Amino acid sequence: MRGAVAFRPVVLVPHLIALGLYALATTLVLAPFAGLRPAPRALTLGVPLFGIAAHVIGVARLPSFLGVAPTLSMLALFLVVLQAASEGLFRASAVGVFTGPLATGLLGLALLIGLAPEGPPASERGAWSILHITVSVLGLAMLALAFIAAALYLLQFRELKAKRFGPVFRLFPPLERLDQLNHLALVLGFPTVTLGVLLGFGLRYAGGVCSPGRSWAGPWGYGWSATGPAGAPRSRASRASRRCCSCTSRSSSRRRAPSGFSR
Repeated sequence: MRGAVAFRPVVLVPHLIALGLYALATTLVLAPFAGLRPAPRALTLGVPLFGIAAHVIGVARLPSFLGVAPTLSMLALFLVVLQAASEGLFRASAVGVFTGPLATGLLGLALLIGLAPEGPPASERGAWSILHITVSVLGLAMLALAFIAAALYLLQFRELKAKRFGPVFRLFPPLERLDQLNHLALVLGFPTVTLGVLLGFGLRYAGGVCSPGRSWAGPWGYGWSATGPAGAPRSRASRASRRCCSCTSRSSSRRRAPSGFSR
């Protein structure tokens, strides 16, 4: 009965439309790497936005956010939202090389599992429980974006070091822009995950609507403690690399040619 309720057309149809648009957006992003002509920027940005609109309608119609399938659906939604934001703000369409297949796979897996709720309806859980789940999933999506930007940075740096100016060099954003995207995702992601953990502990121990077995405070706390300290070394390494590059450029500019080659 719960599966029948969850797969009402008002829930299923928007998710299927979003799945198709996400698959199309992924194809548009990957096409240039296969030697095809790149799609216009308006198309690569517009298709995910239409998918996001359909997906938001489907998620809003879910009777409950608790469960594996609703969580996967929400995570896919936030990944595509961050992909569109990266394209719009940083012109980093290459983020879709990772977020597109990942979001499409997560949404397809959610549909295969079945969007049946595993808890009380949203009206019985309260706003704090919904906020806890939403903020926690958003924080995970931001950390995923930070890792994706770091992977793109390493790939682009490898191409530059090897002096290979192929599709990766032409289609990936510059290193400085990827570093800014990675830094912004980390700066926003860790506080968001922290807020989700705090909301989970509040719901669990302060008499919230969410039951102890349903709170995500424990899993998110473990994830935060495992990945949180990675932000500080990254920031120190980034500052050190910038100082190294600036010192190298200054020393190169001050270096004089040998007397035998002076004009």
